[in-house]
This record gives sequence, C-alpha cells and structure tokens, in this order.
Amino acid sequence: MSNTKKWLIILLSLVALGLIGWNLAGYNTDEPIINTVDSSQPNYQTDDSVTLVYNLTGDLAYKLVSEKIDNYTNEKVTWFTKPVLTTYNESGVPTWIVSSHKAKLTNDRVLYLYDDVFVSSLSPDSQIQRITTQSAVINLVTQDVSSDDRVTIIGQGLNSTGLKMRGNLRNRTAELIEDVKTYYVLQKEEQKNESSK
Repeated sequence: MSNTKKWLIILLSLVALGLIGWNLAGYNTDEPIINTVDSSQPNYQTDDSVTLVYNLTGDLAYKLVSEKIDNYTNEKVTWFTKPVLTTYNESGVPTWIVSSHKAKLTNDRVLYLYDDVFVSSLSPDSQIQRITTQSAVINLVTQDVSSDDRVTIIGQGLNSTGLKMRGNLRNRTAELIEDVKTYYVLQKEEQKNESSK
C-alpha cells in the first residue's frame, strides 16, 4: 500500500469519526420534541360534504350538508359554510330543515347558526311552519333551539315576531320571550263560512 493511500484512508477515517461525534453530540434524546401547530389554521378541510349521524338504535338522527367544512382539532370545533341540517324523528321521517350562511359545531354536539337562519317544518300538520332569525343555537341531542335575536314564527293561521326564542324541534314548540307581536290570519274555510252567513 502506498503512502498516499494510507494518508487518504486515515484522513477519511478522521472525517467519518468527526462527523459521527458531531452528530452524536448535537442530538440529545432527553429533550422533548416540540411540535408547533398553528391553531389559526384548520386541521382538515373538505368541500361539498354530507354528514350522516345515526342514533343508538341505528336510525338516521340528522343529516348535515355543507359547501365547506373547516375542522379545528385543538379547539374541538368544526365550521360549516352554507350548512343545511335535516332532522329525523324516531321513525326515520324527516321533520325539519335548518339552514344558514355559517355554523359552528362544538364537541358537545351544539350547533351555532349565524346569518339568515331559516327553519322550515317538513310536517304539514305542524302548527309552526317556519322560523327565521339572524342567529340560533340547536342542541343536536335534545333538539332544543334558542335565539337571542329578533325571531319571526310563521304558523298555521298566525305570524309572530319577538325577541328571544326558546323551543324544541322534536316537540314542535317555540316560545317568544320579549316584545311579542302576533297577527292571526283567517283560514280560507273560516272565510268561506263567514261569507255564506
């Protein structure tokens, strides 16, 4: 072996040992690895989604259709753009459609609806046919609904407005709390009976 080869092998061995020592000295396994997550950014997003939720007996409880979903795992909330919620009764029959421009679903299954909230009954025999307001809160488990904004309720033979509402979609009830004004509309049958007298 020539002298040049010996010196080249020694030099390369020293470089290799130096790199190994440098690598081992710079890496400390006792320090925790810090993973920085930007909580202002969603963990996942999706467009044009359909979410189906079933009750304990396996029947469809509600369906939520949305143009866009932004999920924030750290905050445990999901934001929906132009959501349309359809609720179902125990027999699997659709009962209500609820829509708005934006909605936030929390981890405890409470849906906060914002901007042009529209609630429409799918049951022709329901006394309450439509509810409109600017914001509302629906508990998806109990189907309790509330709003602290001006609310308009249109039902069979009546039109009511007021501030603050509490109700339940499952029981088809709604109560206006403050500044309530109700207008009754005569039904066509009643009008016919009155005109024939």
